[in-house]
This record gives sequence, structure tokens and C-alpha cells, in this order.
Amino acid sequence: MTGSLRHLFQAEFAGVGQVDLRGTASRRWADSPGPIPASPEDFHTYAASHPLARAYQHTREPVPLRLSDVTSAQTAPPAFGGMSRALTIPLAITPHHVCAIALMRDRLDFSARDLRLACQLQPVLSGIYALRDRLAHQPPALTSAKTDVPLTARELAILNLMADGLIAAAIARRLGISRGTVSKHIDHLYRKLGTHDRTSAVLRGQALGAVAARQAEL
Repeated sequence: MTGSLRHLFQAEFAGVGQVDLRGTASRRWADSPGPIPASPEDFHTYAASHPLARAYQHTREPVPLRLSDVTSAQTAPPAFGGMSRALTIPLAITPHHVCAIALMRDRLDFSARDLRLACQLQPVLSGIYALRDRLAHQPPALTSAKTDVPLTARELAILNLMADGLIAAAIARRLGISRGTVSKHIDHLYRKLGTHDRTSAVLRGQALGAVAARQAEL
């Protein structure tokens, strides 16, 4: 997903990170095209004192912010990799941590249109993050290899095509079966995975190893 956001906002870098506001356990993941900075220690030092992290710590408002919204060019922190412009989309804010998507680029600042788009996307992205976090902390009801109710080869194929973003009609064309048959398989997947929608099923499948996790996902 970070790769898609990078293209959507014409950013040179997109990444997801969690900033530890009470300790030193800040971490980053899903960086595109590469990690900034190189080590976890450097990341915590940079992120925990960053004006955007401090702004979220102070307001606790889950709204996208540009670096230029909270600091002037004269007081902005040193840029990494020459990228001095930043836009963050918060996914979760607590007194202990801030988790956010960071978009960075050089020269031109993110526009008011970029900010409005980020505000529209924020509820969706934070909802996906919350669901992903909840599923990650649930004890698995099954695995792709050993399960009381194993997924069939056809169900696994459909689940992976769902993860690729294909709708039922496209899956039917790809597999050469009817749309009704695909819908029945999807109903079986929801029942076996204990989910009720496409996003939950794909995330559950990834957590259990039934779906290959995409590097660009949150």
C-alpha cells in the first residue's frame, strides 16, 4: 500500500512507522523505496523528536499534517536523503505511541489538495491498520497446512486472487468458472476464516500463511 500512496502523492519516499513516545522502541516497516534512516536507533532519535510526532503527542488529533503546518523552514529538522517536505497520515495515536504513514519529497511542498486527499484516506487507512493489528493478536483458528477445516486448492486460489484486488467477476473469468460458483467459494472462505468481508479474509489469510504477504501492504 505504501507504494501506491507514494505514486498517488508523487512522493519520493513512503513508509509506515511507530514512534515510541515513552521509551526507545520506535520502529519502521513497509518502507518504499528504501528505509530512512538505516538503523532503528537512528530512526528513534529522528522520529521521537520530530515536530510532527510532537504535534500529534500534543494534540492527539488523528488528522494528516504537513511538516510546514507545524514548523517553519528555519526550524525544520535536518532532511534525510535530501527530502525536506513531509506529509504524515496518522493510523493510531495514544499517550504512548504514534503510528503513521510518512510521505516525503524534495522541493515542492505537499499541496492543499494533497492534504484534503490524505484526510479522505485517513479513516480508511486507520481502519485497515486497526483490523490488521487486531487479527495479528488473535490466536489463529487454523493454518494453511494444518487445520480442522482445510482450505481447498480452489479456495486458496480465489483467496490469493482476492488479495490481488480482483472482484468476483474477474476471478470467475480468470478461473473459467461462473460468478455464482466464485461467490459460493467466497462464502465458504468467510466461514472457514471466521470473517465477514474481503479485507478481513485477506488479512486473516496472510496472518495464517494462506496468502503470501505483499511487501507493499501495511
